[in-house]
Amino acid sequence: MPTDLRTPSELQFAFYGVRVAVVCADREVCKRVADDFTYFRVDPPDARGAEACQLRITAYRQAPAYDDLPPLMATIYSPRNVSYSDGDVTYIDYFGRALSIYQRRLQQLQVYAADVHLLHEIIYGTILSRVAEQLERRGLHRVHALAVEANAESALFLMPSGGGKTTLALEFLRRKDRYKLVSEDSPLIDAAGRTVPFPLRIGVVAQSADAPPPFPTEHVTYIERMEFEPKFLISLAAFDGALAAGPSAPRWLFIGKRSLGQGCSIRRASKVVGFRALVEGMVVGVGLYQGVEFLLRTSVFDLWRLGGIILSRFRRACALLRRCQIFVVTLGRTPQQNANTLIAFLEEQRFGCGPAPAPH
Repeated sequence: MPTDLRTPSELQFAFYGVRVAVVCADREVCKRVADDFTYFRVDPPDARGAEACQLRITAYRQAPAYDDLPPLMATIYSPRNVSYSDGDVTYIDYFGRALSIYQRRLQQLQVYAADVHLLHEIIYGTILSRVAEQLERRGLHRVHALAVEANAESALFLMPSGGGKTTLALEFLRRKDRYKLVSEDSPLIDAAGRTVPFPLRIGVVAQSADAPPPFPTEHVTYIERMEFEPKFLISLAAFDGALAAGPSAPRWLFIGKRSLGQGCSIRRASKVVGFRALVEGMVVGVGLYQGVEFLLRTSVFDLWRLGGIILSRFRRACALLRRCQIFVVTLGRTPQQNANTLIAFLEEQRFGCGPAPAPH
């Protein structure tokens, strides 16, 4: 099926023991994927690591050759694709615009799409969902939140859609001498309830393709997405020295609530309030990209493992909750004012200025 005769490049990434390789001859696709996962890139590639990859993706920037496919019947439908199974092989069709072919035993995926935006989005989503699934088996679970670290302490912000999470993250990144980014969207929580860095590229909603955010052009990529509005993606290479290097002890958990008011206010809340928010944002995983991992199951018995994963998420959420002070933030209509209020509050509380809290 492949027709691209250019010399392919190989990217390798290591996500806390989960290794992924991406092979592609298209320079633009390689740059985009490298920018997505800069923090986890293995450069130069490790030949021994390539052999131990949990997922190997080969991407082709070309239209799929549907006439070469077997006449299979659909097995799974979703709003963005249709899945077809043929023994060890799964075909994922993006309604004629792109095609993924997954070989379970070899853990290899081939992706075909002529549209660079769609090809990039499929690769990113597949890596993110597959890595998250593998990390969960290792006891590292995501929570849908922004997390920052200072002096080995961390603060987490569970923000609603449109609540200004990206604006707040960029404000912390501008203060990199004091704060370090753990993750803008999905930090990991380990068995001790600590936050573990999982920083990915930062997405800013594009008001216009001709109005990128004020960062060096080599670090900014415009992307059109399947189901959502276009975004500008900012590579973490633009924030040198602003990323957390290791686990930190969570001290603060902020739960954002949108309002029609102008002001932003912060009030102390109970552990029950915090627990409810973590059930939604971590145990259930509302807001987290779930992607295509359910299409890539090795067997139906994998679905039974979900019960154990849910229990593990619950335990990690409780461990996180025990460490944190809980606050509810009433968010006003102005994201910048919300960010200023939250950062001022943390500075008043001397977040990151004192010794790290004793482990629980």
